[in-house]
Amino acid sequence: MNSTTTPGSTGSSPRSRPRIAAFAALSALYVAAALWRPPDDGLPLCALKLATGVSCPGCGMTRALAAIGRGEPALALKYHVFAPIVALAAVFTWAALGFGLVTARNFLPDLNGRRVSIACVVFIAAFLAYWLFRLWRGTAP
Repeated sequence: MNSTTTPGSTGSSPRSRPRIAAFAALSALYVAAALWRPPDDGLPLCALKLATGVSCPGCGMTRALAAIGRGEPALALKYHVFAPIVALAAVFTWAALGFGLVTARNFLPDLNGRRVSIACVVFIAAFLAYWLFRLWRGTAP
């Protein structure tokens, strides 16, 4: 007897496997963020900071996302102002992947679109400007 996957089914077709893996990875990250308490003893978690002594643009993001996962938004903002934006983007991506897997549809935006490209450039520019501001003020972790 042949077993086939219809467009409305949730079988594991070769096209859906990367989405299943991404959904599972994001789910695991959310659980880890909710449970993990990174040490705040001054030891840098950043490879760039360890190698050069200079904080990277994302320095503090790991601790900030872990704080958001534990429900501590004020602490997250102390570590990195962009953490809530990154966390929201990750939650929306996770939801779009989950709904897409259940309904066998693609809810993720086309990343090659002009609006998405402009939004990414604006986000990266703001992210780098915030990093330079933190370096200038001496407030980078």
